[in-house]
Amino acid sequence: MENGNAMDYRTDPKVRERIDKAIAYLNTHAAQLSGKADETYSLDGTDDIVVHLQSYDSMDYQSISYESHHDHIDLHYLLSGREYVRWWDTGSVEPNTEYNAENDIVFYPHPQHHNRVLLTPGHYVLVYPEDMHAPRGRVGDNAEPVHKVVVKISVR
Repeated sequence: MENGNAMDYRTDPKVRERIDKAIAYLNTHAAQLSGKADETYSLDGTDDIVVHLQSYDSMDYQSISYESHHDHIDLHYLLSGREYVRWWDTGSVEPNTEYNAENDIVFYPHPQHHNRVLLTPGHYVLVYPEDMHAPRGRVGDNAEPVHKVVVKISVR
């Protein structure tokens, strides 16, 4: 058993090891992943590091929902296309759905303020449990195809 405050996972060596393993995997397998269709699989044979390959068109900001996860860090890594990922602290906005424990997700309305990062191929962002985030944001006026990997990294 392990216990501590909500931020202990940031210094937990096993969580850091999972993050490092996921990044190393993406660095060495990005070319192979670019040619693969959408799928989900475990990187380590457990639920500790789960890879989701996704293809979609980027979306207008107003049509995107913010989300957060209690039990996972999201690592968003772009294979092709461009997108904005927006984020803000979950403590500043009340969720507009109940937490779904089976899917480890809760949704939020748009916050009054947010930060954003532009993802381009080969770049990633880590989104922690205390960060509500809105991926899939289009860049400019037109949607564009995006192929990306989202790695779910357990903080448990």
